[in-house]
Amino acid sequence: MHDQPVLATMSTPPSREVIHDLRNLFGVLAAAGRLLEDDPSEARRAKLLSAIASAAERGGQLTTDLLARRWPVEPSAFDACARLATLEPMMQALAGRASIRIDRPKGPLPVRADTAGFDAAILELVANARAALSAWNHITVRVHAAGKRIWLTVADDGDGMDAGTLATALDGRETQSANGTGLGRVSRFAREADGSMHIRSRKGRGTVVSLNLPMVISGAVDESVAPKARHFPQAKEKIRENRQPIAA
Repeated sequence: MHDQPVLATMSTPPSREVIHDLRNLFGVLAAAGRLLEDDPSEARRAKLLSAIASAAERGGQLTTDLLARRWPVEPSAFDACARLATLEPMMQALAGRASIRIDRPKGPLPVRADTAGFDAAILELVANARAALSAWNHITVRVHAAGKRIWLTVADDGDGMDAGTLATALDGRETQSANGTGLGRVSRFAREADGSMHIRSRKGRGTVVSLNLPMVISGAVDESVAPKARHFPQAKEKIRENRQPIAA
């Protein structure tokens, strides 16, 4: 009897979810590139460069994991607030010229989940919100604790969805634009983290998506998955040190 091929017994990622993750990372790169053409302020430019570097790094890691067939990824404990801070440049790039507000407490909110899945879920929700907005609308990303649970909410005041469109999005069915079809990926992430996803949307009134995740003991946070801050020298530093900003 022949041995079963090794590759056939390994877990493979849901290809549609991977496509959504890559699409959002490409979206960060494209949006940041367009915004850089507007000759932004030095501080804004630094954030856009950070967004480009982070998106490229995450895309590289995602493809590396796929090639190495490292799937599924084991969950780790991390601080949701610190993770959001690291995602902020990419969220701002995805928002484009729309307004985005990120509201998080100063103290840590530790959770246990797949860190890449957490990042992908947040970027998916921000990308969906941006797709429903004009340049003058608003996105709010907020995280807070309620008892032993953490609520992470992404809200927009854009077009919203009627009941039929929302059902299609939650079902993951194809739509002409494909916007919103990544909600199934977000819901799956929440379930695998022992949490849940909640969504409210009304046509013409916007959409609110909330992730409810269990909090873990703060001492359990794995420092190895703590996000590293990127530093891009400001104008004075570049003159003093005579060097160009590069990704760390």
